[in-house]
Amino acid sequence: MGLELREWAAKWVEGSIISYVRGRTPLNMVVGRIRRALNSYGLRMDEVEALIDTIENSPVYLPSLGKDEKAVRLKPVKEALTSLQGEGRPPIRKPGGEGGC
Repeated sequence: MGLELREWAAKWVEGSIISYVRGRTPLNMVVGRIRRALNSYGLRMDEVEALIDTIENSPVYLPSLGKDEKAVRLKPVKEALTSLQGEGRPPIRKPGGEGGC
């Protein structure tokens, strides 16, 4: 997977999470974008967790919110990540229906 595509996916996830914290994007959409970034664009779970930690701890992101308020608003995203970790990656299907389960 190209580095530029992974970087784009990281920015997409980061923006989606920030939009969720601001109340502009629903949680299910953010989780779907994270899932897509993990499964299709080569982003790793530890990279997503690092993005969330950075958003929570850095005053650059959402400066009008305190760290405690950011933690409260990010909790559902963190919980959703926990459930995503249990899913694993879906099997890759080859054209013509071969492969997979």
